[in-house]
Amino acid sequence: MDFALDDEQALLVATLRRWSEKQLRAWAAEADRAAAAPAQLWKSAGELGLMVDAVPEAAGGLLDGDYSHLARALRGYELGRGCAAMAALVESNVEPALAVARWGSAAAKDSLFSALGAGRLAGFAHDFYERLAVTADARGGLAVSGRLGPLPGLAAASHVLVSARAGERPVVFLLAVPAGRAAPATPSGWRAAAWGSLALERFEVAPEMVLGGAAVEEILAWYRVSLAARGLGVAAAAIEYAAAYAEDRIQFGQPIGRFQSLARMRDSNQTAIAAARAYVLQAAWEIDRGAAGAADTASRARDLAAEVVSRATIEAVQIHGGYGFVNDFPVEKLMRDARAFEVLGGNEAFARVLAQTTSSRGGA
Repeated sequence: MDFALDDEQALLVATLRRWSEKQLRAWAAEADRAAAAPAQLWKSAGELGLMVDAVPEAAGGLLDGDYSHLARALRGYELGRGCAAMAALVESNVEPALAVARWGSAAAKDSLFSALGAGRLAGFAHDFYERLAVTADARGGLAVSGRLGPLPGLAAASHVLVSARAGERPVVFLLAVPAGRAAPATPSGWRAAAWGSLALERFEVAPEMVLGGAAVEEILAWYRVSLAARGLGVAAAAIEYAAAYAEDRIQFGQPIGRFQSLARMRDSNQTAIAAARAYVLQAAWEIDRGAAGAADTASRARDLAAEVVSRATIEAVQIHGGYGFVNDFPVEKLMRDARAFEVLGGNEAFARVLAQTTSSRGGA
């Protein structure tokens, strides 16, 4: 197996790394304080083709042929190194665009792609905790009640792709967000990610907005790999900042980075990040090839990445000492950002164990 990047992938990584370090990192602190992404983000991301890269060319986007989840994982890692909140925003259109292009009706495609072409935002919501009550009607439409969110991007979204259950049946549908209905929220992490919640009371989803035949696990695999890649980017940034601080901070006549305990802490995290990144790229590679176990690999990779980013950011703060808790240093923000990677999508480990238990009982 060849682990080297091809020329196109290497160019993608180099371009996104420069953009993340020059732009996202420069905007990150102020965006976090203001709880809003800068206006320049959309123009700058658009120039790189990040907002419509999953929209087919025929619908005004940039996608010609198959979508590469491996390339997305590579770029997600670089975006995470810049800012988790802004990375979430520029990646949010992918799941809705890919799913609607593949399984959506002509009406769903027109509704979503016209909005994305006009610079609007879409998002993805997986109702893991089953907070939505979804019932099907005789026409094939749905009535939805309950609370959606809080989710990143929802406060600014025109559409949300929702994965839920109608009784025992999984359903995927495109929900057009009513103007002004999403309530903004500002959690401690990803503060600039336009979080929002939406209360629904028998909200009617037309039959043409239900994605018949949509594979929920496949969509979740796309989402989980992207989430994992961005989380590892945050972990890498935290350790980079900690290493730089440890070289500059002098105690007992030498940089603290040369103290054995701190050097081992940094090295252990670098090893964990590298190993988890390889697993995430494997998951993306499996998705691109339609491998039977891709969904399981993606779920495990996301779990591993969440553990790695949590540990890396906490230990980066520890390396900074008391300064790690001051927002003059970026690791304080990165530790807050790490939490979202753990909670978004629900408890996948429990879901895997439950699925395995159910499967073994069924085969008994």
